[in-house]
Amino acid sequence: MHEDRSDARQEQRLSFYYQQQLIEAAKMGFVQFAALLKNAFIYPPAHPFLLGSAEQLLNTLEGLFSKRKEASYYFVSGELFFETLSIPLEEALSLTVEDIAGRDIGGIVFQPGLARDELVAFAYILKKDRLGLEREGGITSIMNKASIRHITVHRLMPLEKRKKALEGSKASEIYMEAIEVVKDIVASAHVGRSISSSRLHGIVHAMVDSIMENRDALIGLTSIKLYDEYTFAHSVNVAILCAAVGAYLSFDRPRAAALSIAGMLHDIGKVRIPIEIINKPGALTEAEWEIVQRHPAEGAVILSGLPGVGRLAAVAAFEHHKHHDLTGYPRYGAELFGMHPFSKIVEIADAYDALTSARVYYHAVHEPYDAMRTIIAKRGTAFDPVLVKVFVNVIGIFPIGTLLRLDTGEIGLVVNQTADLMRPRVLLLRSFDVKETEEVSLLEREGGRYKRTPVATVDPNALKIDIKPYLS
Repeated sequence: MHEDRSDARQEQRLSFYYQQQLIEAAKMGFVQFAALLKNAFIYPPAHPFLLGSAEQLLNTLEGLFSKRKEASYYFVSGELFFETLSIPLEEALSLTVEDIAGRDIGGIVFQPGLARDELVAFAYILKKDRLGLEREGGITSIMNKASIRHITVHRLMPLEKRKKALEGSKASEIYMEAIEVVKDIVASAHVGRSISSSRLHGIVHAMVDSIMENRDALIGLTSIKLYDEYTFAHSVNVAILCAAVGAYLSFDRPRAAALSIAGMLHDIGKVRIPIEIINKPGALTEAEWEIVQRHPAEGAVILSGLPGVGRLAAVAAFEHHKHHDLTGYPRYGAELFGMHPFSKIVEIADAYDALTSARVYYHAVHEPYDAMRTIIAKRGTAFDPVLVKVFVNVIGIFPIGTLLRLDTGEIGLVVNQTADLMRPRVLLLRSFDVKETEEVSLLEREGGRYKRTPVATVDPNALKIDIKPYLS
């Protein structure tokens, strides 16, 4: 068994090494393509500098062709991708990407059999601006006339369409798309493949925008516990809770998104932990617990090598189990410098969602109210007391999704927070058929007294109520 794990780890390292080599080769090819375009603006077709740059690019492409049927470059939201790999860009290359995208080009695919003359002819076609290309019937038509047979141009990337489709999506659609993104990230991390940072940033910015527009709508979805997809839903829930805290703290959009990404990727190191340990139903042995405690460091290593993720995501992954009083794990690093605020926020969000979630190996679920009481009880020890106060202000004493028994005998489902954390807005449940529409604020008064007051929280399972349809 130990040998099998060693072999798997070695294979993963080799995969990562190969991936980095491929990224470097693909980047070199694009650097040479940018040089060819620049020379096409300066020199005539037969100039040695121009022909030399075309030869260099052709040699690099032929190296890429050796293990694939084509070499595909894509341009999405200012980012460069080779196949699914994100290519890091310097300013000069970013300008080239913008220039190409300005001609309504979303992708360029080079195919085996490509000749130097085709590259030169293609470079001269790209001297034309977008209007010039359209006047001559479009770039594909011009390429056909120039007998360019081994280069294909795509006008719009599917990822770009996906990003545009997210704009204006309702909270439930954003939530489910986020789960699909996390699935893709986890699958990529398992095999050492680079993640799509464009897709990650697209969904996270959609989440942040949704929270800034209507915080409670997306937060409410974190109350829907997907037992079969705990790993993915937990990552999305933590990302949403982190984004909500960031919005409450008046973070600007990029900073709130960075915090949300840190929340989404905080547990990525668990892909390096054997699945039989992650899903073990009983208590872990001391040796197994030591293996589990490696996942923060493993996560930091994985994230530090991913372009487009951000340094703070790696920091939060490393620190999210350290605790405010530094009694957690790993037991090195923070003793000298303390924890980063992002890590402290992620830790609180992670703990809260874990307390309220059912898992394959853990069935004792806390109701939202009880989970919040647990978080509050550990302020100053496991959790930063100031950030616990912030978290309570964001989520509420009675978080969205909590069932309350009111002094009127009614049952209310918390759907929004109000200025008074003890008196949220609730949906009154009478028929329990998902057709209820009467929402009331527990701040409402009548005759100088509150019309309704919560007297207890209610376990939805005890009443056999499925709250999911009410929140989705």
